[in-house]
Amino acid sequence: MKGQVSLIEAITSTIVLFIAFNMIITTGEYQTKWEEALSSLQGRDILITADRSGKFHDYAFSPTTFNSEFLNKIATIKDAIIKIETEGTVKNTVYIACDCTAEQITYLQNILADEKFNTRAVNVVVCSTTIPTINTCGASTTYPNALVIWGYKDLTPHINTLLGFINDGNSIIEIADILNSKVDEVGIDDDEGQKKIFGLKSIAGVFPPPPNLDEFLKPMNSSQLPHQSYKWFYHLPYLLKGTISESVPVEGITPCGTPGMRGEFKFQNVNNRFWICGTSSVYWDTNGNNIADMIVTLRNKFSIGASNFFLNYIDSTDKIRISFKPDYRFNDFVVTSELHNKFAIPIPNNKTRVLLSMGFWDTTKENPRAAIVFNGTENGKTVWMADFSRGGLSNTGDDHKQLLASLMLSIANKRTKETFQQVGQITSYINVNNTDMLEIYKIDLSIGKPF
Repeated sequence: MKGQVSLIEAITSTIVLFIAFNMIITTGEYQTKWEEALSSLQGRDILITADRSGKFHDYAFSPTTFNSEFLNKIATIKDAIIKIETEGTVKNTVYIACDCTAEQITYLQNILADEKFNTRAVNVVVCSTTIPTINTCGASTTYPNALVIWGYKDLTPHINTLLGFINDGNSIIEIADILNSKVDEVGIDDDEGQKKIFGLKSIAGVFPPPPNLDEFLKPMNSSQLPHQSYKWFYHLPYLLKGTISESVPVEGITPCGTPGMRGEFKFQNVNNRFWICGTSSVYWDTNGNNIADMIVTLRNKFSIGASNFFLNYIDSTDKIRISFKPDYRFNDFVVTSELHNKFAIPIPNNKTRVLLSMGFWDTTKENPRAAIVFNGTENGKTVWMADFSRGGLSNTGDDHKQLLASLMLSIANKRTKETFQQVGQITSYINVNNTDMLEIYKIDLSIGKPF
């Protein structure tokens, strides 16, 4: 009997000890990251496969096509939550607000109505605004991607508003002739907004006569603020349309054989005729006698006078796209009078912030007689440009339009404002397209399970 009691006591003690040890020494719950690793691996495989298919550039800017042609056919992610975003380049839709007249709004809308580069189309929405209000133009974000101020305005009362816009990563272009006295730091009439936002300061003294041509100051490296705009001017395809169907008059070249659509290309204040011959070539008049004397085929360079161009696209029998090539020179649009635009030296003095210049104020070539001045940072730029339209918008050329379009698109905010979903893993991939210009961008693909 005693032996039985001892055995029972031993068993009871063992159970009590076992329970006690389990209460004192707890085992942690171990969780693997297999689900996250699997999602990350699937994302990487999907992006690499899409790239090797040759259609990745199209998929990056069309999530709908990516889903229908690719993602929906992958059984392993059929029930997953998927999101794709592209960063670092111009979005499919760009929103630009303009404190402008109705005529200037229409002018911008016409310039940007049909943009295409690196084989993809970009929709640009231009709307009217009046500072201090900054219209979003229908964007789902706090601000539009860029703001244009056309014509001189005293910006001092709006410094905080404009700085808030810039600090959000957006950019501003001002097209205006400005009195030297407004930024000379003399008296009480200075426009502090012009100085603080655009970094302008007038310059006094007697200077050598200008050369009457505005030339680009080529940026030395990509860290200089004007670099992107310089690149865009020379690579963004510019749209030209043929509007009249007629037999193509020729001299010294093979006839077109069919009626061509005639159009005009105006640069340096001269209209140059061209005829679109089907979808294979364009005939050009290079000597101003209204007779074609040069044939240009797709993806080839050509010259008219001292200026060089490139035929990027023949979209249809009435629409082509060309790009300007270095070194292009503008007929001067800086000079208006001795009282205006006699400045444009950024604060601090730094000629690397000048994109376009009519010579220099000094013989050492350190102070450009600037037509376009940059200020700010890479994430939020401001650009002042002398008013090339002071003689009337109808008198402006295609070179001015190309300059303005390239400025607006190059400085527009390219950051993605949406916040990525927290479900799933994000896989990033860097892609490049160089059909018209070097375009480097990042694609973020998120794959996650709903439960």
